[in-house]
Amino acid sequence: MAFQRALGGRSWPRGLAAALAIVLAALLQSYAGPALSVAERFLSDLTWKLSAGVSDRSERRVVVIDIDENSLQEFGAWPWPRTRIEELSRKLAELGVAIQVFDMVFPDSKEGDSSLGGVWAANPVVVGQIISVDANVTARVGKLEGAVGAGGCPSFVAGSHGFIATTQQLVQTGVPVGHMTPRFEQDGVVRRLPALICHDGRAYPSLALTALWRLAQPAEPSQRLAPPDWMAGPSAGPFDLLSPRRSLVSASLPDMIVPLEANGDMRVPFRASRQSFISVAAADVLAGRADASLLRGAVALIGATAFGLSDAVSTPLAPVASGVEVHAYALVGLLDHRIPYVPAGAQAMQWGLGFLFLALLWALTGRSAAPAIKRIPAAGVALAVLAAALAVGVQLASDLVVPWAVPALTALFGAVLLAAAEHAMTLAQRERLSAHLSSYLPQPVARRLAAMDPSGSIQVDKREISVLAADIRNFSAFAAHRPPDETTALLHAYFCTAVEVVERHGGVVEAVVGDSILAVWNAYSDCADHPQQCLSAGRELLRESRGLLELKEPVLDTDLVQPLALGVGLESGTAVVGSFGPQRRRAHAALGQPVSVAVRLQQMTRDLSLPILIGPQLASALPSGSTEPLGDYLLEGLAQHCTIHSPVGWADLVSPQMGWRPATDSDLEPDPWSSVSIQLHPGRSMSAPPA
Repeated sequence: MAFQRALGGRSWPRGLAAALAIVLAALLQSYAGPALSVAERFLSDLTWKLSAGVSDRSERRVVVIDIDENSLQEFGAWPWPRTRIEELSRKLAELGVAIQVFDMVFPDSKEGDSSLGGVWAANPVVVGQIISVDANVTARVGKLEGAVGAGGCPSFVAGSHGFIATTQQLVQTGVPVGHMTPRFEQDGVVRRLPALICHDGRAYPSLALTALWRLAQPAEPSQRLAPPDWMAGPSAGPFDLLSPRRSLVSASLPDMIVPLEANGDMRVPFRASRQSFISVAAADVLAGRADASLLRGAVALIGATAFGLSDAVSTPLAPVASGVEVHAYALVGLLDHRIPYVPAGAQAMQWGLGFLFLALLWALTGRSAAPAIKRIPAAGVALAVLAAALAVGVQLASDLVVPWAVPALTALFGAVLLAAAEHAMTLAQRERLSAHLSSYLPQPVARRLAAMDPSGSIQVDKREISVLAADIRNFSAFAAHRPPDETTALLHAYFCTAVEVVERHGGVVEAVVGDSILAVWNAYSDCADHPQQCLSAGRELLRESRGLLELKEPVLDTDLVQPLALGVGLESGTAVVGSFGPQRRRAHAALGQPVSVAVRLQQMTRDLSLPILIGPQLASALPSGSTEPLGDYLLEGLAQHCTIHSPVGWADLVSPQMGWRPATDSDLEPDPWSSVSIQLHPGRSMSAPPA
């Protein structure tokens, strides 16, 4: 039952808003996926820049041997003869490098290939080749070498469309070869490398993977090296949320698992700054000027940065960089066992985070609605920022590239839609409260209160008003001898009639107390003929209520229940209308002499046996001849006498069952006992005018 009441209350609009937020986020992911990927790539690149900006680490394991402009000026233009490449390789071996990785291709056979190949065979060397994954590049030069030993290609490996291989004479002695092919994304930035590329049913590893594998082999092999033993690792299970989707393992590196993307690409960790790498000019190595302490035991990555020689690429850290930098970062990531990847459970994780954000936003709506409307949008923005911040933190701390756009969008959509739902519910609630408030307060007052903040100050207006006070006579005795439901039904019918009559004549029911009503004219809106409207409403109320107040059974003298009758008092004058009291408990009323006089006149209708009495101020505002003076009376609680009037033809308003005696001419003759004060009952007196 409580659940049903919740759904019937404020929960179903919130649930609809949350569901719509999820649908919108799912649609945006389906139809605007590339745009979301752009945002996620931007944040990932920014993360690498932040990491590089705070990194003070100097990378000593990978040293770039740079064939730069100075090297070309000192040792001649490129391409260098094989003898110079051989000399460079011998010098590096003498300086004690752990492995020489040539980020370059030697496709043409030249003089000295055999001698250079022999030097490479005697030292840990890896040389490059280019394998195209672009369907537009189909050239095939040379013969590919360096395929992994396991037969066939894993299903997730990219296929080859063309290649440029290093000449056979340089690698025929078993020199390992790795491909240097980057993966250019739509914005032209290199963020990934194909770990393996498949050609004619054989898989060829990247330069960095081949170099890492070669480091695990003997420095000086006694016999020809076996092919690299990279192979596909186990796929992630349905509950392996943090595992990579694909991976590579190697028997030569038993503790190594290289995480890959679903398409077999390896993400490059641009974690350190570009300045953290040590670069040694090739000319310094050839001339013997290189510091041996920088190169001993290091991976020597030989590449060209000279203008016109380097394969310039764009990376997250630089719009223009040498291709050798990409392989340097890849090698460092492999050596650190820190290759970033998108976990297999990324979709489940991001949607779980999105649902968590919606739950948090939902919790914020559980309080008062008005503050929630202000809190929810700010909270949605904060949660979207939190999703991005979590992605940055996780990438830096755990090398996980977690999608964050869907949770962020879910938070934003949820905030907007929940705020809209809260706003709509608040408007509906305000309308309900205003409707309820209008049932207990004058409608103009209820509308004004609904549109303003609570106040503890006096808020009143001084107005010229007309007042009608009406009371059912003998109602207390009637209620004491009648069932409560009959009493309630009578009051309900009477109040409905009274409100309808008053409003039909342009008035407002100011207060309903017990069996009495107080109505005012010209208090909240201008009413030029308010005295006449007030009198007309009093007359009609007496006529309309006659049928309600008539007893359906004859009244005997011995009956304890006396006949019901309606007494009406009318008066005009200046009064204050408004609210006052502390903010936590306000009171609204019309106060002033016309209210007091109208109430006293209504009370005097019993004593004078008249159904309706009119005060002097209202009588003076009516047309001449429409009222009859009854004399001057001292009303209870007032210091001065006032002339009381009755409307002409008041006898027509008397019910035959009420026992009213119509006035005669003798009633209007001067009273010889005019100076006598007659005590009506304790606390009330009236005096007749002198003869």
